[in-house]
Amino acid sequence: MTTFTGPEGIQEAFAVSREAVERLQQYVDLLVRWNRSINLVANADPAHVWHRHIADSLQLTRYIDSGETIIDLGSGGGLPGIPLAITRADKAKVYLVESNHKKAAFLTQAARITGSPAMVIPKRIEQIDLDALPRPPQVVTARALAPLTLLLEYASPILAQGARAVFLKGQDVESELTEAAKSWRIDAVVQTSLVDDSGSVVIVRKASRLVD
Repeated sequence: MTTFTGPEGIQEAFAVSREAVERLQQYVDLLVRWNRSINLVANADPAHVWHRHIADSLQLTRYIDSGETIIDLGSGGGLPGIPLAITRADKAKVYLVESNHKKAAFLTQAARITGSPAMVIPKRIEQIDLDALPRPPQVVTARALAPLTLLLEYASPILAQGARAVFLKGQDVESELTEAAKSWRIDAVVQTSLVDDSGSVVIVRKASRLVD
């Protein structure tokens, strides 16, 4: 497992442009500054941010095709949504859903400063009007938001329109899948994280609620 303590190696490891790496640096700098007054991440040490947050987010590019529209649920400090938006050379839209107004303000500034194709939706997830979005989401992402059962609840209206989900999960992924299977029929695969030995990426192709 490669450790990323800065922008070095990011370009090659995740096949992103030099310009994108420079904009990722702008985002990291902004995140560190804002984190002094708003709790965006638990540890804002830049070396930790590059590995634990930037590289962790960018590994999702393996599962998202060029041109696909992304919706990031509970985006918080913009992870994984902002790094994914920064690296979208195709300028595909990334929707950042965040109901906390201070965090939504941070996301708006982060998207502006980095020139990212991101649109902030300052609403609760269940209040999203999918029909009002400029483009229908094709990929749903989430990180450190909720257990899988609840994530499926949040994402189900989007999955029902043909999207798939790509969730970053931790060491409890198997127990979360077992619990989710009690109320959902899930077509999913689990991939090992590239940056965290105990982490995983769960790709949900389809999910339908079981009928009692």
